Amino acid sequence: MDVLRELVLPKLEGVRQSGGSFSARCPAHDDRNPSLSVSPGHTQPVVLKCQAGCETVDILAAIGLTEADICTPRDDQRREEWTPHGPAIAVYDYVDENGVLLFQVMRTLGKQFPCRVPDPTAKRGYRWSLGDTRRVLYRLPAVIGALRDGKPVWICEGEKDVHALEARGVVATCNPGGTGQGWRAEYGEPLRDAEVTIVADADKPGQAHARQVAAMLDGIAARIRIVEAAAGKDAADHLAAGKTIEEFVETWTSDEPARVDLAVDLWEFIGQSDPPYEWVIPGLLERGDRLILTGFEGLGKSMLTRQLAVCAAAGIHPFAWGETYEPRRVLMIDCENSERQGRRRFRPLAAASIKTRRRVPDGGLRLIHRPEGIDLTRENDAAWFMERVTAHRPDLLIVGPFYRLHMGDMNDERVARKVVGILDAARTKADCALVTEAHAGHGEAGKNRSVRPLGSSLLLRWPEFGFGIAPDPGKEVRPGEPYRDVEVRPWRGARDERNWPTHLTWGDPEGWPWQIAPETIGGKGF
Repeated sequence: MDVLRELVLPKLEGVRQSGGSFSARCPAHDDRNPSLSVSPGHTQPVVLKCQAGCETVDILAAIGLTEADICTPRDDQRREEWTPHGPAIAVYDYVDENGVLLFQVMRTLGKQFPCRVPDPTAKRGYRWSLGDTRRVLYRLPAVIGALRDGKPVWICEGEKDVHALEARGVVATCNPGGTGQGWRAEYGEPLRDAEVTIVADADKPGQAHARQVAAMLDGIAARIRIVEAAAGKDAADHLAAGKTIEEFVETWTSDEPARVDLAVDLWEFIGQSDPPYEWVIPGLLERGDRLILTGFEGLGKSMLTRQLAVCAAAGIHPFAWGETYEPRRVLMIDCENSERQGRRRFRPLAAASIKTRRRVPDGGLRLIHRPEGIDLTRENDAAWFMERVTAHRPDLLIVGPFYRLHMGDMNDERVARKVVGILDAARTKADCALVTEAHAGHGEAGKNRSVRPLGSSLLLRWPEFGFGIAPDPGKEVRPGEPYRDVEVRPWRGARDERNWPTHLTWGDPEGWPWQIAPETIGGKGF
C-alpha cells in the first residue's frame, strides 16, 4: 500500500500538491490556512511537519492513525500514473481466475475512479473505457481460493477497504464501482456456498448497496450477514480506529431461529407458573410494553421522554431517585430535533446523572437524530431502522414522534398499520420496551381538552399504555407564564397495573426537570 497517498492524504482537508510534497490544513488545530507539510520520507512512507508546532502524534490521532501506521517501511510503491481526472494515488488490478489482467480501477486525489483496459493499439497502452470488458470481483483468485479452503469471504464497498481487511488476515473483495455501479448477478457464482460478511458503509447509499448484495446472494451463499463499522464510516475507518474484526457491529443475518412446530396444549399452558415481571423501569415499563406519550404543546413531553431515557440508562427511577436498579441499554431515535438541539437538552440530564452518583455508563444511551424523519412504510427506511435495533439490542427503545415515522396521511389506518407493524417487529427482535410520542388533538379548548393522540384510531388500540400530560386544572397560572404543574392523564385503558404518577411538577432546570408533585406523593397513582 502507498501509505502517503492511500492512507494519509484521503483523511486530510485542503490538500494541494507542490512537486513531490503536499500541503494541507492541520487537523490538530484550527487551521484556516494550510500549515501542514506532508511528504514522503527516505526511510519511512510519510513525514508530517506542522508550521504551528503540532506534534506528529497529535496530528495522527486527529485523523485516526498512529505512528506505527506511517512508520512501516515503504513497499509496493507505484509510480504516479496519469488519468484523465488527474494523477492516480492508487491503481487496483482486476484479474480473471488465472490472474490475467482484465482492467484497472484508478483512484485519484479527488476521489475519482476512472477505469482503463490494456490496449496495445492505444497511445499509452490503455483505453479509458470498459465497454463490454468482462467485469469480475476484486481479488477474484483469492475469493476462489477461500471457497476451496472453506474460509469466509468479506464484501465491502471499495478496494481501500479490501486492502485494510486483507491486512488483518481475512479474504475480502468488492465489485468494481461500489455503490455507483451496483452488484451484478454474475458476481455471485464465485461465492456459491460461501460464508459471506457484507460490510455496509454507514450512509444511506452504502446500506442500500449492502442490502442489494445480500438479496442477490440469497440462495447462493451458505450464510450471509451485514455488519457496519463500530467507528467511522467504513471498514478502513473501523480498523484504523484500532477496532478488531470481531468488533464490527452485526445489523442483519440470514440465520433463522429454530421453529416450534406444535402449539402448546391448554393444560400444559395453564399449568405453567407465571414468570416474574421483567422490568425495564421498575413499576412503569416491562419488556414488551408499548407506551405512547401525548401532551399539550410546550408542556415538556419530549423532555419527559428524555428523562425516561437518561434515568433508564443510569439505573435510576425517573421519579423516585432513591430507587436504583441495573442500568439498561437505551436506544433513542429522535425524528424531530437536530443533533445541536439534542445536545443542548441532554447536557443537563447527563449532568444530573452524575450529581446523583449514577452516571450513565459509556455506551448505555445511544442517540440517533433524524430530523428529516423516517418513513417506515418504505422498504429501505424500515430496513435501516431494523438494522439499528438489531445492532444495539436495547432494553428500552424510544423513537418518534409518531407522525415523523411516515409520510402518509395521519388518519389512514393502512399507513398506521404498516408503521406499528415495523415497530412491533423491532420490539420483538430486541425484546425491549417501546416508547413513542404523539401529538394530542386540538378539538377541545382549555385545560380539559383531550390528550388522546391525533391520527388513526389504531393508536388508541395499539399500545398497552397511553398517558398524556395536560395543565393541572387545580393550579392557577398567570397569563403569559408557562405551566409548571401538570396532570398525567391515562387515555388508554391499561392492560396491566402500573405505578405511574398522577401529577408532575417542573423541577430543577439544572437537574431532573420533571418531579412528582409533593402533595400527591403516597397518594393514588404513585
